[in-house]
Amino acid sequence: MELENSVRRADAENQAMNPTAPILDYSEEHEFVSANQLDDYYAKEDKADAREEEQRKLTKGKAARTAIQRFYKDQCVFLTGGTGFLGKVLIEKMLRSCGDLDTIFVLVRPKKGKDPHTRMHDMLDDFVFHRAHDENPKGIHKVVPIVGDMEKPGLGISPEDRKMITSKVTIIINSAATVKFDEKLSVAAGINVRGTKSVLQLAKECKHLKALTHVSTAFSQTHVRHIEEKFYEPPMSVEALEAVAQLDDDVVDSILPTLLGNRPNTYCFTKAVAEDAVRKYGEGMPVAILRPSIVISTYDEPVRGWTDSVYGPTGLVVGIGTGVLRTMYMDLDKVADMVPVDLTVNAIIASTYHTAKNFKENQTSDIPIYNYVSGAQSPVTWGEFIESNRRHGTTKPTMKAVWYYGLNPTKSYYMFLFYNFFLHYLPALLIDSFCALTGRKRNMLKFYSKVSKLANILFYFSTQDWRFTDDNVREMWRSLPESDQTVFPFNMAEMSWEYMAETFLLGLRVYLVKDDLSTLPEARKKWNRLYFLHQCLKLATLCVVLYLGYCILNFISWLVLG
Repeated sequence: MELENSVRRADAENQAMNPTAPILDYSEEHEFVSANQLDDYYAKEDKADAREEEQRKLTKGKAARTAIQRFYKDQCVFLTGGTGFLGKVLIEKMLRSCGDLDTIFVLVRPKKGKDPHTRMHDMLDDFVFHRAHDENPKGIHKVVPIVGDMEKPGLGISPEDRKMITSKVTIIINSAATVKFDEKLSVAAGINVRGTKSVLQLAKECKHLKALTHVSTAFSQTHVRHIEEKFYEPPMSVEALEAVAQLDDDVVDSILPTLLGNRPNTYCFTKAVAEDAVRKYGEGMPVAILRPSIVISTYDEPVRGWTDSVYGPTGLVVGIGTGVLRTMYMDLDKVADMVPVDLTVNAIIASTYHTAKNFKENQTSDIPIYNYVSGAQSPVTWGEFIESNRRHGTTKPTMKAVWYYGLNPTKSYYMFLFYNFFLHYLPALLIDSFCALTGRKRNMLKFYSKVSKLANILFYFSTQDWRFTDDNVREMWRSLPESDQTVFPFNMAEMSWEYMAETFLLGLRVYLVKDDLSTLPEARKKWNRLYFLHQCLKLATLCVVLYLGYCILNFISWLVLG
């Protein structure tokens, strides 16, 4: 229950405790209030109460179905990437808020010795699905795994399953992607490009297709400073990339910098080519592209602060919160364009509905693109993001912390190298040397190599920013009735980064680091001890520096004076 009180604080469930109606001022200055004023006040209060009650009914599924919910009724959805971070939240939301849909077919491949059915069963037992199970107990039976693989021809789907999909599926959401920025080009091309092409070919065979949404990334076109909601020329054609991906990995690695050109990594490169695949092979179909920026933990639903992904800013904050990451190459004044996963999922669900609603038969162009970003309407800088998480997070430390909080960000790469040596590698070297002398296992240098690799991925995005146009997203939001805006909120203009920060680090502590809230009192004691040691180390370091300075000055004086 403590966990629910701390983390499960969705607006829809708690608005009764946070009334939005104004409170009468009973000070002497407002001692006399006219009857008309009271009637006006109570009328507004009654409207606010009615609106809150309607919101509770809508989010609990006890009100009349919204337009989007009516659209998804009896639909069969085919989903790729369903076992990933974004995919899990998407399935959960559809089960909970679109409970009248018929089936969700999820493409799943065997992994780590588990067959697709076992993987799906284990996934649906995850904590993030508990609320969906409570509100739609029969929903779990609507999730059906389809054995396949994005890298294989025809998605690796059997002829029997393919026949079933093409005869039943009405909605396709392609959210599968390898999000490793340093992935081998052959792998990234296989999943992000060839897989997307195979999804589009499957969609052409679907007899009753109403909409297909391809989830891209806002950073697919980083070579452009102002990214609009339109197609850009790809760095390479789909066919050329498929041919290059067939070459030996060593050959590809040798020419990779030339291939990438002004693209930062294989992820952004292949996602740009994948968009061109959608333009080419999605012609004449009800297709849309949604480009979210960096996707982080949940804002509200189904619980606040949930995540199971360590990529991007999430890994950065975990490293800072555990005292492992002491420095970072970043410009604190640049915009950190991030979007919560639950709001992103709502945008996917809404854009799919919007595409089906607005598609005209025999349409051959104008595939809509939605830049789903925060910087256009609710920007936050890296400095503001880190500071808000420090302010809220240091009161909720983790038992996994190895040292006290102390980040030294810098936008000078040479200063970063200086900090990195003295704050990361030198301490790791000393610890490993001590372990070697005492016969213990040495792993700190290896560990910091992994930390540095993770941090290096963010350098490109933490030292520059882009301007995004999101007019299509705004127009889509304005076109939705109020009931759909309540059930499927994704308006970034209404998002509060302060609200996000309240549970961001707490969510990482509970869901990612797996440190139960019951350990919080002991963790705070440990945190205080680490703070004391941190201050002692700073004092000792200052003394050493002063002593060395004194020695150097004495030596110079001796040389000068003889």
